[in-house]
Amino acid sequence: MSTTYTSSIAARVLPDAGGPTPGRIQLFPMGAFAARDGRPGTLKGVKVKAWRLDAENAAALIARWRARETPLVVDYEHQTIHAPDNGKPAPAAGWIESLEAGQDGLYATVKWTDTARAFIRADEYRYISPVFSFDPETGAVLEVKSAALTNYPALDGMAAVTARAEDDSPMKKETLEALRYFFGLAADADEAAVLAALKAQGDGQTLTAMLAAKDADTAAAKESAPDPAKFVPAEMLTAAQEKAAELAAKVKELEGDGSLAALTAEIDAALADGRLPKSCEGWAKATAKNNPEAIRGYIASAVPLVALKATQTGGRTPTGAPHTAALTEEETFVCKQLGLSETDFMAAKVREGK
Repeated sequence: MSTTYTSSIAARVLPDAGGPTPGRIQLFPMGAFAARDGRPGTLKGVKVKAWRLDAENAAALIARWRARETPLVVDYEHQTIHAPDNGKPAPAAGWIESLEAGQDGLYATVKWTDTARAFIRADEYRYISPVFSFDPETGAVLEVKSAALTNYPALDGMAAVTARAEDDSPMKKETLEALRYFFGLAADADEAAVLAALKAQGDGQTLTAMLAAKDADTAAAKESAPDPAKFVPAEMLTAAQEKAAELAAKVKELEGDGSLAALTAEIDAALADGRLPKSCEGWAKATAKNNPEAIRGYIASAVPLVALKATQTGGRTPTGAPHTAALTEEETFVCKQLGLSETDFMAAKVREGK
């Protein structure tokens, strides 16, 4: 069983003292509380001497409010209740947009009408009186029905309510959203969280100075970053290292069993008898380390050519005489055997002075 009664409880916004933000009012204090006229103990059928609000029944009260489809009204002097009897209008002073439980009580965010805001700012209305239901056995507050602006609160010691215009907010919506994004805050971060981020990161700087500092840090980071053109992907580096290790192991193996020394001797013999031109000595000995079978196959099939050791007349090219501009048939054969172009072969002959 629950019974509905009215009680006046006031609240004031304290933006400079850590209190609720403008536009919020306190409906109830936390803990046990009673009216100056003795309620609820003076009410018929009620066994308790005080109403009670704690975190548990505050959560249930908020859940009931969220289940409503019709918003809760804040009127003047509870005229919404009295209108059926006195026939007078019951204009809204504001509408409760949200309820929130704090450590010291239950708070409501109110969207005031222009008329109500003017009354409050002129100090013509100062307090809030909620209409609520409660359990007569325990005194627990169960549900908020409405609230009213009044000048006769039921509780002493409560502060006066204040109001602000919609554009009096310390932070416009667009500014708030931009700062949330700038500081990487949650989409529902409130003004207090944004201001805390500003104070923590700003260190007394203006926003312009902070942005300039961030730009400078970004530029410095780019300058110190490694030049991608001077590096290769890790996969390519690893593959090259593995190939080099494989070749080094092969060379070591050849050197270890004497095969490389024997093949070098064969190359020297081929150079001496004309099977291999002198210009190919470097290539042959380098290839012998990583592809010895190719060199052995070539030497085995090559035919000694006198043309590689001397001129066609049996003598060396006279000093200062121009080199032959075309290859002999024997030289063309050697190029084909070695996979060399005629141009490269001629260049090699020039270097050798033959």
